[in-house]
Amino acid sequence: MTALLLGGEMPHWSDRSPARGAVLRQLAATAHGHVLVVGPHEPELIDAIPARQVTVLVRGVPDADALAGRWAGRAGVQVCCGSLEKLAAVPAYDTVVALDGLDRTGSTETADLPWAAGIAQLLAVLRPGGRLLLSVPNPVGLHRLYAGATGPGDEAWSDHPATDPTRPAGLEPLRAHLRSAGLDVLRDWSAYPSPESPSALLNEDALTEPALHGFLTSTLRRAGLPAGPLLADFRPLAAGLLRHGLAGELAPAWIVVAAYPGHHPAPLPDGLLAAGPLVRTASGWTVSALGPAPAGICLHDALLAAARSGDQPEFRAMLTTWQSGPHATLPADALLRTPDGALVPAVASADDGMPPLQLLAAALHDEGLAHRWPAEGTDSLLAAMSGLPVDPAPAPRPTPSTLRELTASHDRLAEQLAEAKAQLLWYEQRTAALQSDLSRAHKIITVLKATTGGRAATVVLGGVRRGKHLATAALRRLR
Repeated sequence: MTALLLGGEMPHWSDRSPARGAVLRQLAATAHGHVLVVGPHEPELIDAIPARQVTVLVRGVPDADALAGRWAGRAGVQVCCGSLEKLAAVPAYDTVVALDGLDRTGSTETADLPWAAGIAQLLAVLRPGGRLLLSVPNPVGLHRLYAGATGPGDEAWSDHPATDPTRPAGLEPLRAHLRSAGLDVLRDWSAYPSPESPSALLNEDALTEPALHGFLTSTLRRAGLPAGPLLADFRPLAAGLLRHGLAGELAPAWIVVAAYPGHHPAPLPDGLLAAGPLVRTASGWTVSALGPAPAGICLHDALLAAARSGDQPEFRAMLTTWQSGPHATLPADALLRTPDGALVPAVASADDGMPPLQLLAAALHDEGLAHRWPAEGTDSLLAAMSGLPVDPAPAPRPTPSTLRELTASHDRLAEQLAEAKAQLLWYEQRTAALQSDLSRAHKIITVLKATTGGRAATVVLGGVRRGKHLATAALRRLR
């Protein structure tokens, strides 16, 4: 298969970090009919599309050649290369998939295409009754507010998304824009933790459901972090935004499914998680891999609250229940504490690569409780409070992953270095004082030896020593 060049292609450019992940693959599996995939998407995501006819549009020639080689033997797949504005505005597709958004559909070979013009181009190729799967990154989402300094990105040659006046500034303006274009918004979700690879898609009904608060707090805490340098871990703040009803407004991205009026397939779920769809039923909320969504508060948050308030009995009770039960190997943020004090898992499985108590120890220190829970030895203290055997070897702290953790680690090491320097200075001063006293005593002894009494004492002492040697020799002979 040879990629079809439309114009505006970039001969030596390859897009990094395409739209990817198990959650987006679940959504891509809902595409039907003749499908157009616009922008960089991982090949596995495109493989998840069940349609027999799939057209893929990318802007980099190396990406197009790689995709064409991958599907050389698959009938019904066509790979096109070029900018979005070069795509013929012919209503030829039943589904348009743009789960990477529109920021990487233009190129250096064409003029910048405003967001509204890009949407108009996508809608122009949709057939009557067709569906649009669209991701819109949030320029002021948590992933950007906490992002560290980075080099130029894929959109370096175009205007920043936040400066485009046609881009909707929120989820409700996005819905309004699509409705004004004649589409029905079938479902929309807030995406965490990153636009390119979300692991949790949650709609407004789920985010505002009190019965799901603990489960979703655990979900957001375990959603992971976006790639690239971060100023701090924003997952604790995401859990706080959920409590205050702001998790949707500051989500890293919004993903919508919209369609022209007509026949639509079965309704989409209220959420898409790594464990499967989250659906509201007549009997409550269910997750495909877990069954009914568990109710309760996140154990991680409950432990932190008890630690902040200094409630040691409550902290010890929760810690003992956790570590003496069947879920001792699960991290605290993967468990929910029910109103009767029992613990239930909020995820199907969890493996963070470190023991759960070590993760909790790091969280206690990083959450501003270092004055009560020092960085060194906290995991051993937690083990002792749980009634577990204490490992004499200190567990290594996890490698800092954000600027805040790196700064805290630097400050901790600087404090330890200052203490070591102070101790070294004290020992050096003490040694110098002892050497001075010893030198002074030696001088006094030398002066005393030079006096008449000193010389006499030296003679007597010499005689005593000789007598001692003679007596020792005589005893040896007798023996």
